[in-house]
Amino acid sequence: MDQIFLDPGFISAASWKELGDLQQSLGFSVLFVVLFASNMLIGHNMIPSFIASRHISETWGRVRPVLYAFAIVCFALAMFFIQRATDHAGVLRNFWPDYWM
Repeated sequence: MDQIFLDPGFISAASWKELGDLQQSLGFSVLFVVLFASNMLIGHNMIPSFIASRHISETWGRVRPVLYAFAIVCFALAMFFIQRATDHAGVLRNFWPDYWM
């Protein structure tokens, strides 16, 4: 019977650096997804609702394209960091051959 051990092997300094890059990429992807979602929520939901209820003036409607543009940039950066994280995820095989457990 084949036993699977969950103890990782030796981790070299290069692997630690790549693990740090992986963690940094995952953190940045979460940050940019949150920024994307908050800008879309403000620009697509809150501002029109506040304008319709007359809590803010209609001039705030000019801010919406800026929020949309920033949301698109944040989404693109999130996709970049997710792709970068998948590239760095291969380092896990160096010391943990069965990391999908």
